Amino acid sequence: MKHIASELVKQPVKHLFPPQGVQNWEEAALKELEGEATLEKLSIKKCGLTIKPYHTQEDLPSQLLLSLPESADTYGSARHWINMPKVSVQNARVANAIALEHLQNGATGVCFDLITKPISVEELLAKIELSYCSVTFLADSSCIEFFKAFRSYAEKKYKPAEITGCIFWKDKLLDELSKSFLIWKNFKPAGIIIQPQENLSDELAAGLHNAIVGIESQTKLGSLTKEAFASVSFLLVIGADIFLEIIKLRVLRLLWRTIEKAYNLEHQPLFIHASSHAWIKESYQPQGNLIKETYAAMAAIVGGCDALTLEAEDERNTMMNRIARNTSSILHEESFFSNVADPLAGSYYIESVTKQLAEQTWKKFQELTNV
Repeated sequence: MKHIASELVKQPVKHLFPPQGVQNWEEAALKELEGEATLEKLSIKKCGLTIKPYHTQEDLPSQLLLSLPESADTYGSARHWINMPKVSVQNARVANAIALEHLQNGATGVCFDLITKPISVEELLAKIELSYCSVTFLADSSCIEFFKAFRSYAEKKYKPAEITGCIFWKDKLLDELSKSFLIWKNFKPAGIIIQPQENLSDELAAGLHNAIVGIESQTKLGSLTKEAFASVSFLLVIGADIFLEIIKLRVLRLLWRTIEKAYNLEHQPLFIHASSHAWIKESYQPQGNLIKETYAAMAAIVGGCDALTLEAEDERNTMMNRIARNTSSILHEESFFSNVADPLAGSYYIESVTKQLAEQTWKKFQELTNV
């Protein structure tokens, strides 16, 4: 028996486990489904994409389209992201207290949604050390006086290079104001919010088009093209389909590099802020949002986001805020999502659908820019 066992061990693995192909899969599917089963008939149409039920090495592009590099700010890990809870600003002092609670309990940044105006910069940012945490704002064009005051406040206390974060514009990008922040080399004042759409290619193409319109406007005001590109960041809403959301982030980063090349620019890391909206559905209670935001967080992280916002079901509830904030921390510290820079590189499915979505998005982007 020992002799037979040793001889089996010496045999090549491929002899014991012969490679399987599409035909093998179709035969097994035909038998299982007791009917006609083909790749075409079992393919799924979703978000404007055709998702095959089975992928092989033949589906890979001739070369990998994108390989996510290790994060620039590694903090000892290959994949780093900013844990950035959202705080709705209806009262500056209340919002400040909530922000400090987050920062004292694991958050590494804050995303302020500027709802009520006017807002006191001093009250909103009291005791928040901008040299140690990132601060991002969701704002509209009525906030111009706030940002003038914010710039004056920050430059009195910090060096420009110490301040990190973004401004994401809900309505229109204020080019002149964005240009005034260009001296802050690690701050992104020309943030683009990519609005969700039924087709992912429409969603990404519109976001890229809006970014280029903003860049062209800044260059007309005298900014260098390189500076204008460096001022851009993107905010994407992450849904519940984990693999398509991963692919969406990858395609955005891939096509941004393509655009940089078209402008003859050296590559600069693109800052992507991913956000999961609160998911409140009675039939999924009591932990429906926790499950959804965990899936969304995993998609955003594996897709290569730089900042992550997970919205609580109720910002006024301390426990719900804690759950949303700690989801990101647990994935980083206990689930080790930070240990691998690009765990899905080379996946037949991911690479194949990335290529499909990139081609669709690029075609629509070109149509928008040529109008």
